[in-house]
Amino acid sequence: MKAQLSDIEMKLVDQWQHNFPLVPKPFNIIGRDTGLDAQEVINCYEQMKGARVITRIGAILAPNAVSASCLAAVAAPDHYIETAAQIINDEPGVNHNYLRENELNIWFVVVEKTRSALEATLARIEQATNLLVHTFRLEKAFHLDLGFSLTEQRTEKKTPVIVPVDLSVLSPGDNELLEELSDGIPLSDRPFLRIALKLGQSENFVLERLKTLKEAGIIRRFGVIVRHRTLGYNANAMSVWNVRDGHIDEVGAMFASDPMVSLCYQRNREMPIWPYNLYCMTHANDREEAMTAINRLAGMATHHVMSRDVLFSTKCFKQRGARLSTSVGAKL
Repeated sequence: MKAQLSDIEMKLVDQWQHNFPLVPKPFNIIGRDTGLDAQEVINCYEQMKGARVITRIGAILAPNAVSASCLAAVAAPDHYIETAAQIINDEPGVNHNYLRENELNIWFVVVEKTRSALEATLARIEQATNLLVHTFRLEKAFHLDLGFSLTEQRTEKKTPVIVPVDLSVLSPGDNELLEELSDGIPLSDRPFLRIALKLGQSENFVLERLKTLKEAGIIRRFGVIVRHRTLGYNANAMSVWNVRDGHIDEVGAMFASDPMVSLCYQRNREMPIWPYNLYCMTHANDREEAMTAINRLAGMATHHVMSRDVLFSTKCFKQRGARLSTSVGAKL
């Protein structure tokens, strides 16, 4: 059921998906922009979090910048889907898990601190589910931004969002700070002070580190993280494309500029079962709108695409921020 938001609630969600104020009292700034006091803003965000309109206010990290991650999938028989999904969910390194319309029907993202920890998690899932885990690693990103406007029509071509990542700015303690943000900032008057006290640091230190990590592209976006399905985006489509290798950059850039594409990236093929090397995410109000966008993409690259498929998401098993410090085999 679609959540009905007031104009003020929609503004609080939509306007602050990017560039959340990294200042001691961020909700004062947001309140001044909406005619509310800080506590009223906090109350609104608490209510929307409880109603599953938003998951958190926090950081989205660049893939593989301070962690190792990959997209993976299994083919679970119908009678075993819920059991397999729960086994996968029980791994703390799994932060997203969806049922999609395909023989490979459970798709999940694993994020671990190191590549060896990632491989160990995938091996445990394979052993525990007794299902072959297929892995699809990110090879190149063309556009990564789920923070699209919720109030404006997406009709105009856009400039793809990819910020170069500068790992040289990383300092001891950054992982601990980012881990503290995995569930989002506290919804309180001085959220960054509360985080600082937990870490034994000053509020100014936390704010400066977050600004530095954001400028370096390690934090890709800091803001309100939305549950799109709750807001009526019921057609979540992952389109996959088998693009001729010599044209992947051309097609990826072309697709990334489409207004309806929220994510676009190259991943490895897994032959012979999975020939696809380019992935696009489209969030739409219904299937017809999603397929109109996907068919538009197909028309752009007719000569360079050998085959394609569309996997609609039918159920979300898990959606949360990535954890950077997990215990092997621990349960959430």
